[in-house]
Amino acid sequence: MRHALHTIVSLLMWCLFGYYWWVVARQRINPATIDALAILGGVAVLGLVLTVAWVSHNLRLARKFGRRKGFALPVETFATDHLHRPLVSPGLETLRAARIVTVSLDEQQRKVYRPGGEVAD
Repeated sequence: MRHALHTIVSLLMWCLFGYYWWVVARQRINPATIDALAILGGVAVLGLVLTVAWVSHNLRLARKFGRRKGFALPVETFATDHLHRPLVSPGLETLRAARIVTVSLDEQQRKVYRPGGEVAD
């Protein structure tokens, strides 16, 4: 459905583009009109050429290397923070499941994560 919608919108836009060319073509031709037509035509052709070149470049890359599968996720280390203070917690899965996580420093300057309960209104 999405592809069909894109095709219909694209055809309508090309019809609008053709209509404006028809409006311009009915005007009295002078050197400024010819310059404007040349610039408009050049921009349209340049856009088409760049689009076709970009698509063919991407297709070449896809044939050569295959489709991307995404990046590998980095290993999460939960040992120290950016200031190299030790982290103390019950575990990442427990913290992810908690609705509230309290973070504080203890007497030994360790960062302590404690899972909490319900949010108070």
